[in-house]
Amino acid sequence: MQAERCKMAFADMHFDQCFASPISRAKMTAEIIRQGKEEPLIFLDSLKDAHLYFLEDGVYPLEKLWGRAHEVWKEILLTPGEHFLVVTHKSILRALICTALGLGPERFRSVDINNGGLCVFKFNKEGEAMLHSLNMTAHIYTDHIYHY
Repeated sequence: MQAERCKMAFADMHFDQCFASPISRAKMTAEIIRQGKEEPLIFLDSLKDAHLYFLEDGVYPLEKLWGRAHEVWKEILLTPGEHFLVVTHKSILRALICTALGLGPERFRSVDINNGGLCVFKFNKEGEAMLHSLNMTAHIYTDHIYHY
């Protein structure tokens, strides 16, 4: 139902590319949102959700997650086009938001996103991000349609 509501909310929006995690829930959500659109879905393993267990064997999962988020942004921003849709999971999404804003791993829990929540960024030519909207959810509870 949330994916269908996202699809309706994005009906008037054009995306040059759509990136998604290949894991079932995000993949299915992206397929529903993009159903009937010409642009193919691009599945990135780097958008898979992170396993954030307690520190094990000296591994710091948030540092790895931050590194992965930086790499995802590079890949997305080097892709031709100006308007991108990214469908992924909460942990990597938090890392994507924080890294775009220049926040470190210690700020991981400073950002929260609801299932189906929409965040909008604009990037300048140098790749610097400006956050326009964080966790918009009006479309989940109403028939709201976004126009960007």
